[in-house]
Amino acid sequence: MGETPATVIIAVGDEVLSGHTQDTNSSFLAARAFAAGFPVRRIEVVADRLEDVVEAIRRAVADADVTRIAVCGGIGPTPDDRTFEAVGAALRRRLEENPTALANITAMVSRMHAAGWIVENVVSEGNRRCAMVPAGGIVLANRRGMAPPMAYELAPDRWLFILPGVPREFTTIVEEELIPRFFAGGTASLVVEVRYRGVPEAELYTPMRRLGEEFTDVAAGSYPQTEARQVIIRLRGLDRERVRAAAHRMLELDGRGELLESTAAGKEKEESTSSPLSGSR
Repeated sequence: MGETPATVIIAVGDEVLSGHTQDTNSSFLAARAFAAGFPVRRIEVVADRLEDVVEAIRRAVADADVTRIAVCGGIGPTPDDRTFEAVGAALRRRLEENPTALANITAMVSRMHAAGWIVENVVSEGNRRCAMVPAGGIVLANRRGMAPPMAYELAPDRWLFILPGVPREFTTIVEEELIPRFFAGGTASLVVEVRYRGVPEAELYTPMRRLGEEFTDVAAGSYPQTEARQVIIRLRGLDRERVRAAAHRMLELDGRGELLESTAAGKEKEESTSSPLSGSR
């Protein structure tokens, strides 16, 4: 297995592929996985077709360097939600009604009924369908919604997660459940940026090529910001001293830049709102 454990994100949804919905979930998780030391190797978007989801999961599982797999979306109460079935098929696990998931759904229905959101305090057939999950998983808390997020240990320290696609649910689960419980112990890369104002990006080709030859263990990328008329050279790696040395070397190779503060993936936390979907965990 490689030195750095990798993450794969599989976003499920016809609405993403058709352009009706923007996939903000993947970038949100990618930033936090990177900061935790489990950088994302790829993000794959697939349709709500059973075979497409199954194939994407099997591709991720077959990659030995991937230790975290997040399958996002498609776990709601309607017939087009097929992710639980797809994960079951990909992992060869039967679907079963999970009592913990059903209890959480029942409690959510009761809160919604008490708040006047629904007429009857009854778990509908569609909502009960959400409790039919692949066997052998751990039910995670979803205090903002009804669909049960799940975690499956594929091997020691190798996990597959099934997460709802609704952003307000997704972001809360990632912040409160996924990262603290399942993304601990990683080694985060250091990121250092060098900014060049008013310098055409093409003029940085030669110094960046030289830098790449001298620092093969440091990843370097060029990110032009046209409106600001500047180029950001972003350097990252696991060896902090090597990353810092690469930044200083870049300035030696082209002294028109300026060193920025070291950065890591940022966090945008959604504020809680008062509703039946934000009850205590």
